[in-house]
Amino acid sequence: MRVTAAVLALALSASALVAPSGHRRPSLLRSSPAAEDVAPAEPAPAPPAPVQSTAPGKQVIDDITLAKQSTALDKLAASWDRRKEFRSWEASRMTGFSEEAEIINGRTAMFFLVVGLLTEFWTGQSIPDQIFTMLRVGSFIGPDGF
Repeated sequence: MRVTAAVLALALSASALVAPSGHRRPSLLRSSPAAEDVAPAEPAPAPPAPVQSTAPGKQVIDDITLAKQSTALDKLAASWDRRKEFRSWEASRMTGFSEEAEIINGRTAMFFLVVGLLTEFWTGQSIPDQIFTMLRVGSFIGPDGF
């Protein structure tokens, strides 16, 4: 029963999608032969006018709104171009106070501060004593000081 109803609904929906043709087809279920001779009383109405879509790519925009959007997009593109140019210039700089150099210097300082604190914990020498020992071992200063 359900299968029959589903097939019937599918057949009706499929026939609704087919465009009507200009000639009449003979009906299989005619009650009388005189029904064939009857002409249609009035012509079919014209299809309705297409509705304006509100989809983003299909909206109709007036000239003022279009000019405002164009100006806003030009400003945004110029801002992005300036930012892109600044980033490429910043990346090309390897010396001075560039962002890349500061990041490397900061990470190096954090690493050696942690190493100095761990060495102080293990050996008992403070960070200035460690620097003094490093200078003596490297023979930058004599064994008794300067």
